[in-house]
Amino acid sequence: MTRLLTLVLSASLAGNPALAVCDDPAPPRFDGDPGTGVSVSVSVGRIADRVWEPRLIAGTPVPQGEGMYLFVSFDGKVEGVGGCNRFSGLAEMDAGVLELGPLAATEMACLDPARMEREAAFLQALSEVRFFVVAPGELWLTREDGSVAVCLE
Repeated sequence: MTRLLTLVLSASLAGNPALAVCDDPAPPRFDGDPGTGVSVSVSVGRIADRVWEPRLIAGTPVPQGEGMYLFVSFDGKVEGVGGCNRFSGLAEMDAGVLELGPLAATEMACLDPARMEREAAFLQALSEVRFFVVAPGELWLTREDGSVAVCLE
């Protein structure tokens, strides 16, 4: 039954790209025009006080169930888990602008080297974030040059 459900969900996502999260190579653009019908936002209220799980880190897909997340509160406190270690710090936020850090992290080792590499890539990408845009179900964090650092859901 689980295998059948997985196949049905996979087929549904393949048949409806709007359901796939972080599927595009570039984040959606916020044009400020409510008449376009695209629900894209640069409002801090859309990212704060919600748990976001990474799906892409620097273009590399993140497997489901890795235990990684990012949480940014309205008052600018940041916390999360990189897969092996917890991290925390502060964020500077404004409309479409987000700078994280410096972030402090625990220093526990993972038994899985791939998980440690993913965590290092996640923390590195978070340190490079300068901007954000929110689309339905997606938070795109970008670098100064506009490239995608992390896409979360």
